[in-house]
Amino acid sequence: MVRAGLGLGLHDALYGSDFLPAFDAFWDYAKRHYNRIEGGKILGSPTMYYDPLIPCYHPIGEAHNFSFGTAHGVMPLYLDDARALYEDAINKLKWREMAFSGSENGDGEADGDPMASFVLLMGQFLAREFGDEALHAKLKIRSDAQDEPNWDPETGELTWRFGLDEPHPRGQMNATAALADAAGPSAWADLIQRPHQQRFLEPTVHGVDFPKVCLSQASYDAERRLLAIATDAGAPNAAGEPTTFRITNVDPDRCTIEADGVMSDRWRAVEGDIEVSTTVGEHTFVVRLN
Repeated sequence: MVRAGLGLGLHDALYGSDFLPAFDAFWDYAKRHYNRIEGGKILGSPTMYYDPLIPCYHPIGEAHNFSFGTAHGVMPLYLDDARALYEDAINKLKWREMAFSGSENGDGEADGDPMASFVLLMGQFLAREFGDEALHAKLKIRSDAQDEPNWDPETGELTWRFGLDEPHPRGQMNATAALADAAGPSAWADLIQRPHQQRFLEPTVHGVDFPKVCLSQASYDAERRLLAIATDAGAPNAAGEPTTFRITNVDPDRCTIEADGVMSDRWRAVEGDIEVSTTVGEHTFVVRLN
């Protein structure tokens, strides 16, 4: 349900709808019956799962790490409640006192289960989100040492292998690892607390030939009316190949483009957008709107 609430909140923030009150009513009920939160404190055991049709009520008991999922889902909507769930779990798990020297599970005991990393990565993400930098740093050191981050020189991809020796990296675990590694403080809560609506009207890059080439930067400075773009080295076996990308929300008749510091004419207007021609490799582009 917390994921449903997040979706409703995002829809309201982006499109001006009014769906979130339905979830507000549920969360108010949940805080009195499933996850008792009063005065910023958790009372009793939060609920991991409830099915009203059976009915089945499953409190987490000593599995305190299950609070992370609820905290993650409600954080952009109810920041104080998410913080209460996080702090309660961290304190009961005693993670701040733990060394995390091996492949531990949520209780700090080595068990060889790669899913233990999933729990610890979610804790790492939440620690960064809440500004708990000391714990975040400790968990990141553990992840760098234990989760087997791997750079594939043939594909140019970074994945986490988790010691599984499988032909394909696990998607959900890699998504969580990437979130924990890349997200900055308050990034998740700001999705709804501080939505950036103007970005839908600003110059935007699309049509990148991913994964052959990726963007390492695409940022717009509204005050200077300048879009800065940078491509990475790209897939090693595609270096130097021709490629294109497009820029929308620009007037092709009122802009100039610099490529690698030199004025460029390797672009054209296509269906109201700008299509930039380049090669797979490290390049920089500056689009100035006149």
